[in-house]
Amino acid sequence: MSNSAAEDPIERAAADSGHATIHVTLLPSGRTVESTPGRSCAEMLAAAGLPLSTDCGGIGTCGKCLVRFSGEAPEASPAGRRFLSAQAIQDGWRLACQHPVQDGMQIEIPSETEQLESKATFEFDVARLSLDPEIAAVTADLAPPTRDDPLAGMDALLTALGEHLPISLAAMRGLSDRPRGAVRRVQVIKGNGRVLDVRSGEGVVLGAAIDVGTTTLAVYLYDLMTGRRVGSSAGYNPQRAFGADVISRIGRVRKRGDEGLAELHETLIEGLNERLQAACEAADADPRSIYRAVVVGNPTMMHLMIGVSPVGIDHVPYVSAFLRSVQFQASEEGLCMHPSGDVLLLPGISSYVGSDIVAGLLATSLGQSGEPELLVDIGTNGEIALAMDHRLVSCSTAAGPAFEGAAIRQGMTAVTGAIEDVSIQDGSVTASVIGGGDARGLCGTGLIGAIDECQIAGCIDSTGQMVDDPCDLADRIEGEGRDRALVLTDGDAPVRLYQEDVRQFQLGKAAIRAGIDTLLDHSGVRACEVARLYVAGAFGTHLRPQRALRTGLLPTIAEGRIRAVGNTAAQGAIFVLLDRRMQTEAEELAQRAEYVELSSDAGFSKRYLDHLSFPSA
Repeated sequence: MSNSAAEDPIERAAADSGHATIHVTLLPSGRTVESTPGRSCAEMLAAAGLPLSTDCGGIGTCGKCLVRFSGEAPEASPAGRRFLSAQAIQDGWRLACQHPVQDGMQIEIPSETEQLESKATFEFDVARLSLDPEIAAVTADLAPPTRDDPLAGMDALLTALGEHLPISLAAMRGLSDRPRGAVRRVQVIKGNGRVLDVRSGEGVVLGAAIDVGTTTLAVYLYDLMTGRRVGSSAGYNPQRAFGADVISRIGRVRKRGDEGLAELHETLIEGLNERLQAACEAADADPRSIYRAVVVGNPTMMHLMIGVSPVGIDHVPYVSAFLRSVQFQASEEGLCMHPSGDVLLLPGISSYVGSDIVAGLLATSLGQSGEPELLVDIGTNGEIALAMDHRLVSCSTAAGPAFEGAAIRQGMTAVTGAIEDVSIQDGSVTASVIGGGDARGLCGTGLIGAIDECQIAGCIDSTGQMVDDPCDLADRIEGEGRDRALVLTDGDAPVRLYQEDVRQFQLGKAAIRAGIDTLLDHSGVRACEVARLYVAGAFGTHLRPQRALRTGLLPTIAEGRIRAVGNTAAQGAIFVLLDRRMQTEAEELAQRAEYVELSSDAGFSKRYLDHLSFPSA
């Protein structure tokens, strides 16, 4: 063993404990879980289906995987001492990623109260679609077998349908019950040129549009015969236990090989199945009634969903294993739907511009007006598409997770308890909190709102430095260096905007803005010529355009041309689910779109550095 490995407390614990099974008690439930040596407490909890938020990938730099040890707690790690007060350490709070599992440990897990159902309840406009799903349901009368004509069930079905189609195993099982002397009426579910199922009577025929985000998962359930949405569900992507961004997750596969790939793949499938089951519960439906799923996401998520290693994506020349659409049966990946159901992964454009952007192009009809239009999807990965003169040009920039509340000291997703906006007037700070209760942290729009208001109030200068002169909020500014902070809310657990948070926002907004400017310059389009700028993603849903303009996140453009369009990735997936002709359009868009590699553009780095600062007043 190398010296570095010997100094790692988790690897040292594995070496010292041999191969014995470790038992840990979780509080307050009293549940006992088993683990193997060499795992951190965070990894043990993730394996037990209780992933904590580890935005940093478990290296101790985000401070969010808090647990409390009952009884004798391990000595606090240096990372823990940075994030935890002396009282919290005394009370047994630690960072789960920093401590190895030990037999007999008792760990209290903070209750998970955050819900993301607001993302799933958003209504999408599907009025311009023609309802023409890939799945069809027809009634067939199966003639009974006779002594003179002992027709096999399969042949009876094909005769009734009047066409020869491949028949799934599940459908064959539905043919075994044929009464003698009577016609049997069945409902036949067809899709993708084959018979998927044969069932007695008539039942609902469902389809699912699935948005696999780096941070969140969302499922939208539709009745394919009526086009009506019947259920939905959203929740965290459980892979967040392995890092907030795709690079962290690819790095885990690179480090752990097949084991790491299987871990990420299985975790994602389990998370998707939870969402599918929750959506079916909302619809009072059986998951086996789902016969088609259309899935969108960035290329890394698509690779991990089907268990394909994404390690080629994170280094030059940034090569994916696949970009074209992929289709398979639900049973191949153990998805919670009909086992013969079709699952379609929509195509991507490049290793960093995925099917979520292709779906966004469908949803916004980008470029069909004939005028220059921009689509900017702001999330952990900032993807940008520009349409002009019958061309589509795209790029991707590493915006970081700040816009989704990660990498922020007290950051969180836009759920109950998150500050979604801030107002500063006459030396008084007012925070708007989702749900109206006590503030627990900052989501992306709350972050940009606080920074914008602080700029106006003079508390943040053009370099991003937090200053107390001439700011009239000097009495609310405390600490020094990275720990310098503005107190946004009062009470026993105040929420603060830290200097470090401002820097994280600067990094993200500089990446987005430099990407936009590079794409415009590459295409010979000036910002003032852009007729419409669509801001997509959860961050864009509640974004106030003037804040994006004042902070320099977006280029100078008339405010009325900026349109928040929400989750266009999900909407595009719904379009394909309900109208099969949209799949052909998605394929054509993916093939037609050009890709600009920003790392190869000589001007991108300069633009990035220029946009780190805030625009001068």
